[in-house]
Amino acid sequence: MRSFRSAACLATLALATPAEAQLRPSPLGDIYESYNDCFKVAAQGGMKPEELAPLGWSRATISAQDGKKVSDGPSIHGHANRKPLIMLSAEKGEGLCIVMARLENAGAFEEFTKAWGGELPQPDAEGTISFSAEGHIVQLRKTGSLQEPSLSIAVMTPMESK
Repeated sequence: MRSFRSAACLATLALATPAEAQLRPSPLGDIYESYNDCFKVAAQGGMKPEELAPLGWSRATISAQDGKKVSDGPSIHGHANRKPLIMLSAEKGEGLCIVMARLENAGAFEEFTKAWGGELPQPDAEGTISFSAEGHIVQLRKTGSLQEPSLSIAVMTPMESK
């Protein structure tokens, strides 16, 4: 069984925090819908970024300080009708679809976790809640600060059984 806590996965999750600082607070329903969209992208057989456009997502263009477009690294996608962002760790093969969202208040994280009906495991020492959903490993964590609370939800492509 491969470990979800590989250095690459943790590095990708760490990238989520700076982007969250620029987000506007999101309603919990928008965050949950965005999380569900990740299941279509982090699909069996590998990442399918082409699934985002029909769901209303478009890829952000990232430019360096010198004005040149940056094509290396994860891709970031925005939705015209929702405030969360989606970041993809890869365009194909195994990867993560990560929802990054600013929360409306400090209590919203606990409110968001209620969607699982009290079935989520306790957070680990770093505050990450790891669980399995629909064959995917999912990690949910509170990010941001008390003044600007945020969360990230990472959905991994399903593991193939051997």
